[in-house]
Amino acid sequence: MKNTIFSLFLIAISSSLYAQKLLGVVFEKDEKGKDQPLAGANVYWLGTAVGTATKENGVFLIDRVAGSNQLIISFAGYRADTVLVTNQTSIRVEMKSERYLEEITVQGWRPSTYSDVTSGISTVTMNEKELFKAACCNLSESFETNPSVDVAFTDALTGTRQIQMLGLAGANTMISLENMPGVRGLAASQGIQFIPGTWINSIQVTKGVGSVVNGFESIAGQINVELKKPQESDKLYLNAYVNNTGRSEANAILTTQVSKKWATTFLVHGSVRPTEIDQNKDSFLDFPTGAQTNFVNRWTYNSGNGWLGQISLKYLNDKKQGGQVGYNIERDKFTTNRYGLEINTERYEAVGKLGYQFPGRPFKSVGVQVNVLRHLHNSYFGFNVHNAEEQSAYANLIYQSIIGSTSHKFKTGLSFLYDRFIERLGPADNLSQFDFSRTEQVNGAFVEYSYDNLKKFSVVAGARVDYHNLFGLYWTPRLHARYNLTNTTLLRASFGRGWRVANIIAENSAFLASSRTLVLSNVQTTKAYGFRPDDAWNYGVSIQQDFTINYRPGNFSVDYFFTNFANQAVMDWDNNAQQINFFGLRGKSFSHSIQAQVDYQLARRLDVRIAYRWLDVQTDYLNGRLLRPMVPRDRAFVNVAYKTKTNWAFDWTLNRIGVQRMPDMSSNPIIHQLPPDSEPYFLMNAQITKDFGTQWSVYVGGENINNFTVNNPIVAASAPFGPHFDSAMVWGPIFGTVAYAGFRYRVK
Repeated sequence: MKNTIFSLFLIAISSSLYAQKLLGVVFEKDEKGKDQPLAGANVYWLGTAVGTATKENGVFLIDRVAGSNQLIISFAGYRADTVLVTNQTSIRVEMKSERYLEEITVQGWRPSTYSDVTSGISTVTMNEKELFKAACCNLSESFETNPSVDVAFTDALTGTRQIQMLGLAGANTMISLENMPGVRGLAASQGIQFIPGTWINSIQVTKGVGSVVNGFESIAGQINVELKKPQESDKLYLNAYVNNTGRSEANAILTTQVSKKWATTFLVHGSVRPTEIDQNKDSFLDFPTGAQTNFVNRWTYNSGNGWLGQISLKYLNDKKQGGQVGYNIERDKFTTNRYGLEINTERYEAVGKLGYQFPGRPFKSVGVQVNVLRHLHNSYFGFNVHNAEEQSAYANLIYQSIIGSTSHKFKTGLSFLYDRFIERLGPADNLSQFDFSRTEQVNGAFVEYSYDNLKKFSVVAGARVDYHNLFGLYWTPRLHARYNLTNTTLLRASFGRGWRVANIIAENSAFLASSRTLVLSNVQTTKAYGFRPDDAWNYGVSIQQDFTINYRPGNFSVDYFFTNFANQAVMDWDNNAQQINFFGLRGKSFSHSIQAQVDYQLARRLDVRIAYRWLDVQTDYLNGRLLRPMVPRDRAFVNVAYKTKTNWAFDWTLNRIGVQRMPDMSSNPIIHQLPPDSEPYFLMNAQITKDFGTQWSVYVGGENINNFTVNNPIVAASAPFGPHFDSAMVWGPIFGTVAYAGFRYRVK
């Protein structure tokens, strides 16, 4: 009895995600009798249109269908198999070869970044094949081949990267880990660099508002990251990377089936940047030196009778030191000898999920998700000190079932979010100058209905009500619709509301590495930072057309999104070049985004992706309505990927980044002023990969191969303690060509 209670306690935090699905693996026996996964096998329920395909590791995950218990598995060259499924939650299927088909090869095509045309919510998935097109050392570097997500450096000193979607800063995009809070709070600016790329199984990108089940914070979109799981991971995976700046990284993933019901995965990451580099000779390091240690241990549980559980324990330690060349902490800290900075982060986190599928009712399940963390952040930039601690807890209870038939589904539940911030900002001798400490608590309830007739039309309509202890009641409606105009033409539309409390310092820390003084104006409340939550409505429409040219498949898509802010904590760089002014929105703030994209198989094993995006992002600043600074007005993108029969892979990406409006620096002396607009520039990346069998891969590549850099990226670099010093006016690369090499080793 004690063992039973203990086991239930260990799994007492798992999601309902898998409770309504069937997990399986499809494989064949090789000449030595070993199991080899079959990728691309078709899996579907007999007599229905509900199906999927196996991934690279042979694993599939398929929705249960009421009344269907016969699963068909087929693959060209193998005998189709029919499996009777009753109360199983996972199955293994061995495929047998059809000898008379040995000389026939059937090939299909799907881009490595693709949209699920059957999903009610428009989501683009980047799988492992897409992520391997670049080194992808962490999440911030995983979007080099994705034209929908921009990644740029926030300043010329810290090496911090920030994403943009729809022309809006990264904090407006919900970044979740397996549909739970991931990068938010104090991790808003640094957090995307804390997720190693090797750990990522896939990334789902949703433009505009997402599902109400996942929360209220999505405004510009949602990026959901799926990490390696025991049921989908290799037994052993090793990766190492080094580049010409001295940056070195190593990753290890170890998975083992502890028992029939328990499996565990260890994910370990270590990286160092030991070398001081000042390529442009402005006396400042182009990147900070430092080291990161990152560890996750995941456990999954499958009882075999409906219970599924998951527990993850995480630890992170990240240290960065930068500033002027030769800066010495013991000698120079808080003096005018040399300018220096440090950013030290320590993070502890526990994640748990528990789900239960009702026997005989695969469409009916209940689950709970739980996350608790402690995030410690200590930093200084010259004499500016920013120290903070976050204690956070999150819980999400989800119940789902059907109304009459599986065409009508619903999800409902309760959520809880608790954030305690101890945050102080000021000069070293007066750290309490700004005290932004506070406690936030949000209690919420949600319901989401979805209708799908599988062939023609689907709709996902949801709403949630949340009560914030500081700002009161918020109502969040969202709607997504899909309509198949023809068998090859898909139309989608969405609209909804998103809101969030802006962490204005953590999300905009670039201004700390400057001489600008902080000013808060048009204060709306005495709580938090003095501003009510950012509040916006997002509207989107898209059309996708599949086509065939010269017997080669492809697809073309166009989307348009409009984001309109009802309230916003606005950061104003323009009002005074010696100040950074945050104020509550007093007029309009909006974003228009139009993007067109073509994916086409130009020849066998040769894929081409071409995209173009136009942005119009404007805000009523203190000096009037202006374009949002340092946001490209357009972007053109080309990616070419080719793989030979001998397992050589070649990937090449070219970006043209358009003109960006620069902040008004006219109050500075002429020598410290900037042009009103940046110049457009090209950015070229490439990688060559060689696979040796199924275990070893080696790769070499280059970033910014055309060696474009911004001249004098730091304003008044010669006087870092003077009134005009500013390292945040960065609109392009500050470092030239980066060459790298690495290897991957895996045991399936």
